Amino acid sequence: MASAKVTALLSLILMAAACGGANPTAVSAPTGEAEITISNHGAAMEGHTPTGFAGSGTGLFVGDNLNSSFPEGQGVQTYLTFAIPNAPAIDRAVLTSDALHTTGAPFEDLGDLLAERVEYDTFGRELFDLGAASTAVRCNVTNDTTIECDVTAAVQGAISQGLDSTQFRLRFEEVADNDGQADLALFYRTDSNTNERGLFTLRITTQ
Repeated sequence: MASAKVTALLSLILMAAACGGANPTAVSAPTGEAEITISNHGAAMEGHTPTGFAGSGTGLFVGDNLNSSFPEGQGVQTYLTFAIPNAPAIDRAVLTSDALHTTGAPFEDLGDLLAERVEYDTFGRELFDLGAASTAVRCNVTNDTTIECDVTAAVQGAISQGLDSTQFRLRFEEVADNDGQADLALFYRTDSNTNERGLFTLRITTQ
């Protein structure tokens, strides 16, 4: 169990991670065993793009047939950014969200929701075909509103490169099912077109 001193240090870390800014702020991990919860950056560093052509938007959507004018056979994917701790030993890292909403049947029609690490300096329309920096992992739907993705290897890879942030792309296994109907996983609290800090969290367990 973490000591009172570790708990106090962790509180300072979470306060620092809650601050805004154009770029994610590096997080220092406490010594000793601890769990750190880091919110997604939100704002300009995140959003969605189509899977097959240039374009972007602020909402966090994954699926197909985003709107009535969206090209049939094309999908949409979401990009996320997190600050990560300067920690030599990461036991586990889990990407989670409890803000899931669905339209149609994305998990039935499009297969597994996948998370993979990516690297970018600025979010924008040109990221639609960005190459992955890690192997994609399957995300589990634990209830109607919650997903969890074990991204331990991806975060360890980012730390080994000396990075102070880690970024992920969420996409479905199948780009589209070509039935003309929207099948979407949407992540929001009150407005699907908003991208807020805290819609996703990264829970990191350190030694």
